[in-house]
Amino acid sequence: MSVGQWLAFGSLLSIVLFTPGPDFVLILRHSLADRRTGAVVAAGVISGLFVHTAAASLGLSALVATRPQLLSALTYAGAAYLTWLGISAIRSAFKARASDEGLPAAKEPIAVTTAFRYGFLSNLLNPKALLFFLGLLPQFIEPGEGAGLRTLMLAGATVVAAALWWAIVVVMAAGAGKKLRRPGVGKRIDVVTGVLLVGLGAFFGVA
Repeated sequence: MSVGQWLAFGSLLSIVLFTPGPDFVLILRHSLADRRTGAVVAAGVISGLFVHTAAASLGLSALVATRPQLLSALTYAGAAYLTWLGISAIRSAFKARASDEGLPAAKEPIAVTTAFRYGFLSNLLNPKALLFFLGLLPQFIEPGEGAGLRTLMLAGATVVAAALWWAIVVVMAAGAGKKLRRPGVGKRIDVVTGVLLVGLGAFFGVA
């Protein structure tokens, strides 16, 4: 790839990463509550990206793109999962006692396996990630010899950039979370992030 193509890809990737989406909302919510939990959720998200990378490199993404029914099924599954995560966050907020101090999740962090699963499934079924790997990434790949290697390089660069971005988000959110651990604040954050997740689920479900 030429320098110009890498610059174009980097610009597009930056826009995709910095535009808040389901993964961002999920990592932000758990990082505000507990740094370790936020880091594990981020690790799950990155693992989901590895699956997308493997699928793109093996040509499975291109196969899915040619099957509208399968693509629609994945999109609806992702929308349903985001809605479920949002409803769970809202329920968590209303179940929290008025005497709780700080974020509900910070009082008793969720299990590592649960946090990882949240992040992994969120990214794997994330319509935004599906759009990137199925619709945008192929624009930088020319058919023919070397297409598989170029796909792997671009997808690998995406994983590395995402890992750096999520590390920054986790550290900054965890730092802000320490200042926000006051009675009632945690419930408000859970409600806001829950509504955002439900809204994103609804948007992707009808888009």
